[in-house]
Parts: sequence; structure tokens; C-alpha cells
Amino acid sequence: MKVSEARQLVGGLSNASKMPSKSYGLPAQACKVGGKLRKVKGSTCENCYAYDRGMYVMPVVKAAQARRLETIKSKDWTANMARAINKAKLFRWHDSGDIQSAEHFQKIIDVAKLTPDCQHWLPTREAKIVASHKGKIPDNLVVRVSAPMIDGRAPKRFANTSTVHAKTIPVNSHICPAPKQDNECKDCRACWDKSVQNVSYHAH
Repeated sequence: MKVSEARQLVGGLSNASKMPSKSYGLPAQACKVGGKLRKVKGSTCENCYAYDRGMYVMPVVKAAQARRLETIKSKDWTANMARAINKAKLFRWHDSGDIQSAEHFQKIIDVAKLTPDCQHWLPTREAKIVASHKGKIPDNLVVRVSAPMIDGRAPKRFANTSTVHAKTIPVNSHICPAPKQDNECKDCRACWDKSVQNVSYHAH
């Protein structure tokens, strides 16, 4: 199968502006935990950038996200995603949206296993799904469980986490340098690095 055909079957990949890699987005409206947090004042999802602003409200983007959400159900999704990623060295999951279920999480893990030369970064607020997973997470998949509240502590019991700070810069964390470099990652790869326990982002 051609890479272009595989990408069509999974609903296409995204090109996040500041990222050094392809990414993959689902509708923010489909977030489980995030949908609840969006109604909580001071949460990291209260002012979700992917819910109702910017490029995410464009009809073509919304249509692509809806297609991706539907294709997750396909029995061939794992193989198609691996082929769509192809020979990429880095991949970012969910520039919008999140894990939908334990089955979906397992499929993402399987995609990482099928693409061992690609380093995957999966940010998520679905802490219960991640915590309940009993299998091994492949070395090339960094699952970063996100803190639910701005200026909140990093979630415990997870090897890799992320936080958002507005007033208090967390200690023992890698502070995202993007705001100081044109909102781009440039040569930073901390989010994809398992040795970096917590990455903290500036509140938008």
C-alpha cells in the first residue's frame, strides 16, 4: 500500500505549525476527561485552543478530525497508521483530542511497536486508562499524563508527565522553550524524551 493511500484511510495526518513532526488530531469535542475539565474554572482544558478557535474551526479541519475518529474503529487501523507514519523519526499524537478508550490506547501502543524507528509522543489526560494498562509500553512511546489544573502538580505514579504553569514555575521540570523561540520547538525534543520526567508549558 502506498503511504498516501494509508493516510487517506486513517483520515490524514496533521501539520502542527510549531512541531518538527507530523501529528494526528481528533475532535476536542470527543475528549472524555477533557470534556469534563472544560467546564472547570482554572483547568488546563477551560480555554481549550482546539475546541472553538483558530484553524480548528475550519470546516476542512473539522471534517478531517471527524473522519479520523470514525476510522479508529477499523480492524485495519493499526496497520494503516503504521504505514501512514512510514519512515518518520518523530510523531506527535493528538494535537487535539485524546485517547478514546483502553482499546484505542492499545492500538496506539501497537502502532508504536510497528514503527520502532519512530519516537512517539502521546500527551493525555486519560490517567485512568493509562494506569489500568497492564502491558509494557514500548521504549519509543512516551506517554505524558497531563495535570488537570493550571499551576497544579504533576500527576503521581506516572513515569512521564506534563504540567501547565501561569504563576508558579515547577521545580525539577523542563520548561517548554517555545514562547521564547517563535512558538516553535526548534531543536528541543524534550516531549519525546523518556528521560525527561516532567515538561511544563506556559499557560496560553
